[in-house]
Amino acid sequence: MARGSRRYRRSAAAAARDDTLDFAQLSGDAQLSALEALVDDARTTTYEAIGMHSSDAPSARIYGADPLDAVATANEKYETAREQQQQQQQGDAAADAQLDNIGRALRAVVRLAKAHANLRDIDEQLQHGDVAVAASAVAEAAALLAELQSDPDSPKLIARASVEILNTILIKKRAALRAELDYVAAETYKISAHGPIADVAVAFSIASNADGVPYENHVTPSDLFFALAELGLARARVDALADGLVARCFVPLLRNSSEPVAVVRTKIGATMSIGAFVGPRSETGPADPVERCSQVRDKWAVVIDFVQSDIFHDVDVADDHADIYAYLGSRLWESLCPLLRESLLVPLVPDVAASIGDTQQLVPLLELEEKWLAAGLIAADALHIKAAVRDLLQAYVSKRRRGLLTTVASVLAIDDANTVVVGGDTSLIDASGKSAGHSKKSSKKVSADASLAFPRCSISARAQMLVDFARETIALTTVAQEDAENAPSTAALYFYAVRDSFCLFRCLTPRPGADDPKHAFVLFNDCEYICHHLATLGLRFRDKWPPALQASATLVDVVASYRSLARASISPVLARTKDRIHHALGNWTQSGWLLADIVEDQSLLDKAENSLALASSIVSQIAGVAAAYLPDSMHLRVLGLLIGPIAEAVSGRLRQAALIRDSVARALLRLVSAVLALPDCFRYQQANALSSETLAASKGARAPIAKYCPEWDALISQIDRLKKISAQISTTAF
Repeated sequence: MARGSRRYRRSAAAAARDDTLDFAQLSGDAQLSALEALVDDARTTTYEAIGMHSSDAPSARIYGADPLDAVATANEKYETAREQQQQQQQGDAAADAQLDNIGRALRAVVRLAKAHANLRDIDEQLQHGDVAVAASAVAEAAALLAELQSDPDSPKLIARASVEILNTILIKKRAALRAELDYVAAETYKISAHGPIADVAVAFSIASNADGVPYENHVTPSDLFFALAELGLARARVDALADGLVARCFVPLLRNSSEPVAVVRTKIGATMSIGAFVGPRSETGPADPVERCSQVRDKWAVVIDFVQSDIFHDVDVADDHADIYAYLGSRLWESLCPLLRESLLVPLVPDVAASIGDTQQLVPLLELEEKWLAAGLIAADALHIKAAVRDLLQAYVSKRRRGLLTTVASVLAIDDANTVVVGGDTSLIDASGKSAGHSKKSSKKVSADASLAFPRCSISARAQMLVDFARETIALTTVAQEDAENAPSTAALYFYAVRDSFCLFRCLTPRPGADDPKHAFVLFNDCEYICHHLATLGLRFRDKWPPALQASATLVDVVASYRSLARASISPVLARTKDRIHHALGNWTQSGWLLADIVEDQSLLDKAENSLALASSIVSQIAGVAAAYLPDSMHLRVLGLLIGPIAEAVSGRLRQAALIRDSVARALLRLVSAVLALPDCFRYQQANALSSETLAASKGARAPIAKYCPEWDALISQIDRLKKISAQISTTAF
């Protein structure tokens, strides 16, 4: 720009600032030049003020120019020029565009200057105790800086360095204000507990800061809530306050309604004490649920009045901080409503369905909820207790369901080692869910329903109790149809009580160790027994269920988890037993060890024979336990799985002894005699029969070992070869 132009702009700006001259009398170009000069001066003044503020110069506040004065002057002249432009009938497009550019630059400078002005006095405001004013200033400065950063034209109009400086200052001032508010909140509300005694103290005003320096203006709860709301911290502080009130006030009074509550109020604060008593103390309150509910209603009313009048002291909860007050109430009710249902509503629900219509004893509980509604702590659409009382039949069913599950859980939690024999012809379950009898008259029907038979085995008494409970409870899903309106939800509650009971069994049943075959086998049978009934349990009642329950209710999906549990229960025992067998076999499973080399050495021969005898005895031990508890089919599969490694190791060694004498063959036959006795374990210990005639005929029968142990045929072929060698040579020698 030429020097003449600069001198012209400076003179125009000086003329615009001169109060003795009328800015409106200047020409259009002169006005625009003057406005540009004023905006530049305001921008420069703002930059200088920000720089001095960032350096914490002590003279900045005393001697530094106020950017707002320059901004106000420029803004006033800009409005004058804008009015004159609008009054002109024929505008100049270039002049209009230049004025718009000046307006955008001015608005950016205004935001920057206001943000600086808001942050400039934060420290002083905190020293005076004006936390509400400081919070408003911080919030406004943050909004102005956010507008500057989101404006795409801002980098062309404002130096980015100045914006970054103010952002840094904003972070520091916000942190200082938050620390001050944390101190004020901690001093305003103190919730403490000393053993069974809890105190909630509220200070109506805070007179000094954390360093003990007095405030010029005391901080009140209203100032605190306003400042927290401005910074967006109100809900976090209310959450902490709600958690303290629930844990120290409401829950202790709910658990023991006899706890005394005392409130002491003074001009400077109030204190509520819970549990401060003299004399003997009751641990739970009255046994009568109605009286207990009445006591809780009265004690909670005292706490609610304390919240309304003291925690929100000098606050108009219906106007000033209605949102914070309502949020506190919703947080409290959200935590307490489930406890109310469990501790007060359930005991008040009648134990007999015929008494459901009498709701007189529920009046204290309804009055308790009405007190919360009258205090404004909950809304009319949050009356969950009233809704539960309205649907008292469901509450009755829920109470009975809870009682049933509690009984199931208590029984399952007992480590009961008792077992019962089920399945076979003694407890065959037909399609209707009934046990088949032993008479000849029913034998044909039993045979026809053989596909639904469960094999004879031993299960735990707990598993039998669980299935009995499931049968009785699922039968109630059809009784619920008497009330057509509540039938779907009532039937669903009973149905899901059955599902929950099966989940409880899986959770509460201890897992067996690898050295506990009995427990593992019984748990395996339990899982198979439960799976058997899960597959057919709903078959009998499905047609009588409500349509919604018919469409979604199933128990078959639970079968997979029980199958997995069955495998997990028996696999460690079998793996551990196979490891023991492998260790007992010793050299029989190692390479480079030939039978022909040890036949002539009696000590080595005895050692090899003892190894086979030990491995065979391990199988016999497991066979005895499996025969006593497992069904025949699983018992035989387990034996085949355990005998397989022995048969494979022995047949492999015998195969290596190709060219041997008759004496060696006889020695080898004596050596493996313990293994050859293992087929005796394959006798049916429990006849999986469908009639008493079949049961009698099957006693003493032996299952084909090759069916369950594929390695056995290879061993028998080697044994036959040894027998032929021994027989042929012996005949020739004779």
